[in-house]
Amino acid sequence: MVKIAFFKEELEIPDGVKVTLEGDHHIRVKGPNGDITKDFSHVRGIKVRVENKKVIFSTDFPKSATLALIKTIMSIINNLIVGVQTNYKYISKIAYSHFPCSVRIDNKTQNIFIENFLGERAPRIAKYPDNVNVEVKGDDIYFIGPDKEALGQTASNVKTACRIRKKDPRVFQDGVYLYKKQLGEEVIWEIK
Repeated sequence: MVKIAFFKEELEIPDGVKVTLEGDHHIRVKGPNGDITKDFSHVRGIKVRVENKKVIFSTDFPKSATLALIKTIMSIINNLIVGVQTNYKYISKIAYSHFPCSVRIDNKTQNIFIENFLGERAPRIAKYPDNVNVEVKGDDIYFIGPDKEALGQTASNVKTACRIRKKDPRVFQDGVYLYKKQLGEEVIWEIK
């Protein structure tokens, strides 16, 4: 296999979005829908710089793992750029068979309470971060925000909080399940 002496990749920054580099590997993306900072300090051997409305990634004598890491970081930053222009929306369904459970949100402590789950008296609790807006409409929970990773983590936290132990999962299928992802009003992924 031929070795590459120098690798350089560029990512365009659209109008209305500002990308700045804070320190060595803290990337901040600002746009009309929010302001997100990501820490890429775990990345070694990759030089990142911002100039002329472009984010430039470069490295010397890269291995295949380094090239894959550059592509991953580019994908994350591109998702942030898209997110600060148009919010992502993740929608989860509250599913129950016998005990009607309800979901309550406490914005002060940033907790999501799943009450009366399987008839339990104590509510199940999941946390959500600052840049996620949570709304409950009927049997749907809407997670809205510019950071795709934070939305996925919040939906996962709620699903994990509703995990059922010591019962047959084929019979007891109650829970809160993610079934739709949207970018603005465009559906990206959906379970039908």
